Amino acid sequence: MNQQPRTKNKSKRTLYFLVMLIISVLVFTNSTGQINADDVDSTNYIIKDLTVGSGGGEDESSSNYRLVQSIGDNLNDDRFDSSNYKLGIGTPLNWMATAPSIVCFETTTDGSTSCSDADVNPDGMVMLCGDGGCYDKARFELNSENNPSDTLYSIQITTDSGWSSWDYIDGATFMVENSSNHDINDYLTETSWEGTVSSFNVLGLSCGTTYYLRATALHGDFTESDPGPDSSATTSYPQITFDIDIANIGGSGSETSSPYSIDLGQISIGSVTTATDLIWLDLGSNASGGAVISVLDNYTGLYSPTTSYTISSSDSDLDSASEGYGLQEYSSTVTYLGPLSVESAFGNGGNTVGGISTTPANIYNTSSKPIYGGRSSLYVKAKASNNAEAASDYEDEITFRVVGTY
Repeated sequence: MNQQPRTKNKSKRTLYFLVMLIISVLVFTNSTGQINADDVDSTNYIIKDLTVGSGGGEDESSSNYRLVQSIGDNLNDDRFDSSNYKLGIGTPLNWMATAPSIVCFETTTDGSTSCSDADVNPDGMVMLCGDGGCYDKARFELNSENNPSDTLYSIQITTDSGWSSWDYIDGATFMVENSSNHDINDYLTETSWEGTVSSFNVLGLSCGTTYYLRATALHGDFTESDPGPDSSATTSYPQITFDIDIANIGGSGSETSSPYSIDLGQISIGSVTTATDLIWLDLGSNASGGAVISVLDNYTGLYSPTTSYTISSSDSDLDSASEGYGLQEYSSTVTYLGPLSVESAFGNGGNTVGGISTTPANIYNTSSKPIYGGRSSLYVKAKASNNAEAASDYEDEITFRVVGTY
């Protein structure tokens, strides 16, 4: 992504101009209408034309500069540029606002940012949009280039790197609008563009698309600048990142590979058994409407194929229940956004567990928000009654599912 850094310092460069001095001479006519003028040239100057008005002019150019001196009509001023500078001569250009630059235009930055807003600094747009960054929105910041604070700016946007055509950003909705709807109400101050409540100032973008952004400045009637340099950013796609790890209580940073298994060991009759290892879940998503994790199993409990007996799973307090089996949250953290909230049946602590069955049950939700860096862990607990058949092959297969709302 091409980003323009904020800088107020401009490098100093010496330009050598070869300028031919041009003088327009105003003379008076006698009664016969003849022009009286002597010495129309010398070793010091050449008078190109004796007329007064817009006809005067001289063009000097090289590979390093181009300079035009115009005498007479101030409106007859051209503007010239190269890769190093832009030059315009004449009274109208003294009124023109300075072309602004783009400090940052970001959609998917992760771990760094060129923006200064606290909502995206220091780790970028994942702080606003969740894992993967933004798929339909963006943020930009301007460099005023020393324009006064009440200068107004218009924002141009396109998917065409050559800028053969472009649209604008609506100053009220921050949606992309075409030129037929663009008017003076879409010109805002730098503070108004960057001080949005939601921290997004470009909305309604298409996913997986590269956009180019640039701005013009206006400080009074007839003073609008040419567009400044552009910056580009590519939107993300809707994304969910989900991972499972199996580790003990100290495994908050562990990474393990499938297939995943947990050994409950020997389940004693009448007492609660807790597996040594926990189920660790990682979740990240840029789903603007949030994400939900659900859980289900194959057998509605711990099942023994040899005895066909099932230690049933349900929402229960295993301290008082005769038998049971289920999951209980140990911890939950997020880096940004979220939260990663456990559903009530699985978050009661002690030996109270949430039941699992062949019907999916929600176990975590992100409160209708995207999430970045979500990490949680779950205990597996079981208790057998006197009715349980002794066997060494009690088992269950647990499945976690994640659904995002976009």
